[in-house]
Amino acid sequence: MSQDNTPPRDESGPDHDAAKVPPAPNEPPAPIAPPPPPYAPSGGFNPDGFQHPEENQPEPPHQGDPVKRQRLVIGGIVVGALVLMGVVIWVLLNLLGTRPEAAVSTPSATASLGPLPRDTDSKDFQVGDCFAEFDPNASKARAVACDTEHNAQLGAAYTYPQEGSFPGTNALKEKGREVCTGIKFNAAANEYNTLLKQAVYPSTSSWERGDRRVDCFIVVNPGNTIKDDLLQK
Repeated sequence: MSQDNTPPRDESGPDHDAAKVPPAPNEPPAPIAPPPPPYAPSGGFNPDGFQHPEENQPEPPHQGDPVKRQRLVIGGIVVGALVLMGVVIWVLLNLLGTRPEAAVSTPSATASLGPLPRDTDSKDFQVGDCFAEFDPNASKARAVACDTEHNAQLGAAYTYPQEGSFPGTNALKEKGREVCTGIKFNAAANEYNTLLKQAVYPSTSSWERGDRRVDCFIVVNPGNTIKDDLLQK
């Protein structure tokens, strides 16, 4: 009898497979790739590895410099205030500094009150009228032609506003002197050496009755007369 010395075959054994697979060469291990850097869409690569949210937000629309805008607003307010102050000062200067002008010293262009001679109320006297036997305290006077004998001629006048209060006697006297200063004589006045200026103004009682006139008459001393129109045209 023969004997088989072949060892039994075991396909799953480690020794069997190892004998058939050659050993792997001695190569160094492959390097491990580093992770990709964090994405920074607007700020580029961040070396710290941290992405700041505020660096990557879209910029807000341009709103202008708030400090400059505030200065413009303040400047506009200051300019407006200065303009307003200038207007107020101008109005006050006009209200406080303006004095009423005396009436024109030339004869009035008002329509004639009738043929001469005539008796005329003092409220109807016109600049240039000539009066015979003139009495400054009377409420009426006899108007005559200036080329006839007379003792007074109305040279200038001023009328206060009706709504005003009584200004006082001293103020009325001062206004009378101002009105008389505005009279301008013609060459015929040089023929008379006794010419005077006389202001007539309202009393308290006549003011209450509506008398607002301050008149300045050219007069002569009692006993003398005038036979000319003495006003410059």
